Amino acid sequence: MQPINSLKKIGILIGALTVGAVGTVTFVSEKQTPAPILANNTTSTTSLKTTTKIPTTTGTPATTSKKSVWNYFSDDEEGDDEGSSRTPAAPTTPPPAATIPKNYVAIFKNGTYTANGVYNSPGGQDEIAVTVTLANDIITDATVTSVRADRTSLRYQDKFIAGYKQYVVGQNINSVNLTVVSGSSLTPEGFNAALAKIKAQAKV
Repeated sequence: MQPINSLKKIGILIGALTVGAVGTVTFVSEKQTPAPILANNTTSTTSLKTTTKIPTTTGTPATTSKKSVWNYFSDDEEGDDEGSSRTPAAPTTPPPAATIPKNYVAIFKNGTYTANGVYNSPGGQDEIAVTVTLANDIITDATVTSVRADRTSLRYQDKFIAGYKQYVVGQNINSVNLTVVSGSSLTPEGFNAALAKIKAQAKV
């Protein structure tokens, strides 16, 4: 009888160990992949990776330095700003026409004069041609044409050409010194350079 009892005890012990091992494996498996219980007591089949947050990196994008260069040479008007950070605001109204006092002695000879003005822009060296007509030192007419410019500078030159006359025609040539015209701040530098040459040509 004792051998039989011993076998029974060994069998019970092995069975208990087997159940414990299965329970442990089940517990570890459930610990690793928990399945949330929904409101209707059904188990969700959504994978855990759908709730995993991927860490993001911080820092300055690598394309930041390229953007400013692209803005200058692109057709995006909002991205272009030709030297506005170092120039004063454009005048809101044109100056009144100059008057010639009695017994005025002209400093410059009457006539029509032409000169080119060169200036630097972010795209390189640009150039415009300026022609003015003088009568008793008053500019009675003026024309400006583009000579050399890249795509962006040409756009600013066109803006300047469309709006500069109201600040020039009717003014004494000695009082004309343009800063910002129609949003263009560098083209006026070329105009002023050309005007200086014209003064030298027309000097009495």
